[in-house]
Amino acid sequence: MKTLNLNYIGHTLKRLRKSNLLRQEEFANQCNELDRKTISLLENNKQVPLLSTISSLAKGLQMTPSELLKEIEDDLLKGRYEN
Repeated sequence: MKTLNLNYIGHTLKRLRKSNLLRQEEFANQCNELDRKTISLLENNKQVPLLSTISSLAKGLQMTPSELLKEIEDDLLKGRYEN
């Protein structure tokens, strides 16, 4: 079974948020239950999201949780992350 390291979600999250032309505050509002500070922590890889958070983030990006996880996986496979 393949696992996905969610420690690197920040890069993808920030890329997707910016591609939707959203500021962190606007994005947090679209995610419901999340605030700007949480978005910042996630984007800077200072917090690993819970499954419920992944669902909220996906909703804010107008995609399904599986689509968001696929974006994260694709970025990881393409070597877009820096250590």
